[in-house]
Amino acid sequence: MKLATAPDAWGVWYADDPRQTPWERYLDEVRDSGFTATETGPWGYLPTDPARLTDALSSRGLSVCGSALVHLLAPADAMDSLRPRLAQTCSLLKAMGAEWVVLMDDSDLPPPGKQRAHSPEAWKSMIANVTEAARYVSGEHGLSFVFHPHVGSGVETEAEVIRLLEETPEDLVGLCFDFGHHAYTGADAVDFMKRYADRIPYYHFKNVDPTLLEKINREKIDFITGFQSGVMCELDKGMVDFRAVVDFLEARDYQGYVVYEQDMYPCPPDKPFPIARRNRDALRALGL
Repeated sequence: MKLATAPDAWGVWYADDPRQTPWERYLDEVRDSGFTATETGPWGYLPTDPARLTDALSSRGLSVCGSALVHLLAPADAMDSLRPRLAQTCSLLKAMGAEWVVLMDDSDLPPPGKQRAHSPEAWKSMIANVTEAARYVSGEHGLSFVFHPHVGSGVETEAEVIRLLEETPEDLVGLCFDFGHHAYTGADAVDFMKRYADRIPYYHFKNVDPTLLEKINREKIDFITGFQSGVMCELDKGMVDFRAVVDFLEARDYQGYVVYEQDMYPCPPDKPFPIARRNRDALRALGL
C-alpha cells in the first residue's frame, strides 16, 4: 500500500483563506509528519505551475498522488464548467506523474423543510455527468477516475452509493471510499468496503467519534457544524476498525493509495501537525 495525505487533513478547504495553513508550511509539515505523497487540494492552494510545484515537492522528498474536485453535478450543463477544470487538473497531474482524479458532488445545506436527495431528473443528470467526466479523464488524458461520496451531497447514503455504482460503467467509474463519510451516515463502512472492494481502487482513511456522532444525530445538527465540532477524529480513536481494514486489504494484496484525512475546517494553524504525527504513528502501528 502507498501512503499519502491531503491538505484537507490540515484544515484546507479553499485555495486562499487566511485561517488556513500556508502551503509552504503545509508541505514542510507533511514531510515532517512522515508522509511522502499528497493530493493537491483545492486548485490554486499548491502551485499550479508544474516546474514550481516540482521544485517545492522534490526539495522535501514529496510527490503528488492525485487531485480532488468538488463540482455541482446535477445541472444538465454541468460538464460545460467541469470540463475546463478537469482539463487543467489532468494536465498538472500528468506533468507531475500522478494518476488519480477524484470527483465529488457539490451542494449547499438544503433550505429548511427541503430534502437533500436529488430528484429523479437531477439524479439522472448527475449520473450522465459523472460518466462523461470519467470518460473524458480516461479517454482524453489517460488518467484514472474515482467518485467520492460525501456527507451532505447528492451521493451520501449507502443506498445512493450502491445506486451510483450500479448505474455507472464499472470500467470507468471507481470509488474513492472515505470510511469517515460512510460511517457518519450510520452505515457499516468496513462491511461495505468488503462487499464492494472490486470497485474501490483508492481509499481515504478517516474515522468518526461515535459519542459526538450520537449527539449530532440526537440534536439534528447539520453536517458542517458537525464536522466543525470535531466528529472526524484520529484514526485509532473512532468507530471504524482500521486493523480489520488493513488486514482485509493486505489479504487482497491491495497496492493502491491510502490517503489519510481528517476534516477540521476551520482550525488554528498549529493544530493539524501534532494530529498528523499521531495519525502517522497509528498507521505505522498498522504496518503502513
